[in-house]
Amino acid sequence: MKYLLNIALVFLFLFQGADKSSFLVVLALSFLFIILIQNRTLPKLPAYYLFAGCIYLFYLTLGLLNHHPNAQIDIKFQVFSFAFYFWLINNGSKVDFLKLLFAINWIVLSIYFLLYFEVMPNFWNEHTFGRQGRILGPAITPMVYILFLYLQNNKKFDVRLGFALLGSMVYLLMTSNFMNVSIVFILSLLTVVNLRQLLKPVYIAGILVLGISIIFYIKSPYVPEMIASKLEYVLKPWEYGTVKTRISDLNQALENENFGRFKNLFGEGFGASSEIFRENKIAPSLSRTFSFQEIDNGFYYIYHRGGWSLLSLFLLSHIYLISRIHGFKTKIGFFVIVLITNLLSIHYFNYLFYLLLPYWIIHKRNDVNSRTTDRLAHR
Repeated sequence: MKYLLNIALVFLFLFQGADKSSFLVVLALSFLFIILIQNRTLPKLPAYYLFAGCIYLFYLTLGLLNHHPNAQIDIKFQVFSFAFYFWLINNGSKVDFLKLLFAINWIVLSIYFLLYFEVMPNFWNEHTFGRQGRILGPAITPMVYILFLYLQNNKKFDVRLGFALLGSMVYLLMTSNFMNVSIVFILSLLTVVNLRQLLKPVYIAGILVLGISIIFYIKSPYVPEMIASKLEYVLKPWEYGTVKTRISDLNQALENENFGRFKNLFGEGFGASSEIFRENKIAPSLSRTFSFQEIDNGFYYIYHRGGWSLLSLFLLSHIYLISRIHGFKTKIGFFVIVLITNLLSIHYFNYLFYLLLPYWIIHKRNDVNSRTTDRLAHR
């Protein structure tokens, strides 16, 4: 049963957030709940879970009253999230997530190679190859969760993590995903670097020398042209193509919203969507209006559905989560994940495995006690 449980979680990871594969997500969640029922224990419903459910029902009712077209596209992700988190609360302590995520990391890499060589059909997108040859496939976030676990558990950078990181870099580059590359890079640095040692004079001097050397090299004529073309975005990330598109979409969404006082406070409810006009300056005839579940900005996703009230609750809940984290580097890591992910996407609300972060933060101590009790019982 343990292997079937892990297989179901792998399927859930691979098909989370994919519009084409919602049926497979339902199947995976159904299997997880069948396992949960077989445990024959009373379900746990923490007060914060019930509170979150009540808040959601308010904004869901608001959305239903607004009669949003195709509201189910948005709402299904919240239903999946509540179901998965309920399962985590009641059965998550029995899963070795670090081991599972390492396995998922290699599975994701294998899938991207199979997609690249067109050996398997693409279950995630209509087209395998996107803009500038990037490959479109399953979620590419296993290393984000692995590195967060390393930080939370104060684990040192080891060979296993090093090989997994190299593997993840391959599919991150195959997808040209600026967001996840940035997050993985920062989390990796936090895992390796000892912040206290960096404050010593010898390390400060070393970093200054290294930094100056890099600046001189970048300014020199010896930098390959391909690398030089990318380096200009290091100091000006807002000039990067995808980032510029997201900024433009956000500005247009804010201009088009036309919210009154009530909607500024409570938004339009869940089930909302956005329409953005994108101009093609090279081929004007291809300029058209695109309809999205939401533009690629998690903060606007919350604001659009719940106004300042829900956005404030979202920010306050994450301040609370940060306060519960032990370890300064882990606090920084969590802040980086939430900030960058929500600035550049809505994955934080569509990808179920992001729920592992609050689950680990809130239930870490309980899970450790549970595993210890299980080991003692089997002696």
